[in-house]
Amino acid sequence: MKFLLFIVLFILLAFIGWQLWYVFLINLKEPTYVVLQKKNEYEIRKYDPYLTAYITFPGSYKTVTNKGFRALANYIFGDNKQNVSMPMTTPVFVEKEAKIDGYIITFVMPASYKKETLPEPKDSRIKIEEKTSKKVAAYHFSWYPSARRVEQKKKAFMALLKRDGITPRSPIILARYNPPFVLPFLMRNELLVVIDE
Repeated sequence: MKFLLFIVLFILLAFIGWQLWYVFLINLKEPTYVVLQKKNEYEIRKYDPYLTAYITFPGSYKTVTNKGFRALANYIFGDNKQNVSMPMTTPVFVEKEAKIDGYIITFVMPASYKKETLPEPKDSRIKIEEKTSKKVAAYHFSWYPSARRVEQKKKAFMALLKRDGITPRSPIILARYNPPFVLPFLMRNELLVVIDE
């Protein structure tokens, strides 16, 4: 019985250690920005330009995030016309697309690439876009970003912006920094919205 307890405890500690290692020591690249101001419960950032690959699907949040992630992951891991594998970056952006009752899923491309040098997708649904420098408000939250939870957080974020007299200049976008296997309380999620200069 003691041996079984020891094994279970060892597995549990190993799993927690792996989770902490993944969350705090895996250094995935993300778009560069500077924090201009820390507000009560969110911050104002200035992002440098960056390059993205995105795909749009009709359907539910859960279905589209899975499909979109797989299609973009295939692209960066070599399913492109040059058969080039690129490193994973973060975050994965999720944006509601009302025109088709679906979502846009976006990966940030490694900073070493320019639009002209980026491998061409085999999947014609994948589009490449250069994002310009922008000023955004960023609201952080943890736990698994289900559709319901994201909508609740959007309402809370909008209330904070209204409180501070800040007018959003874009739809609110979800930024997911962790894969689904990360323990919910260790997850980093953000809501981002473009604001006035």
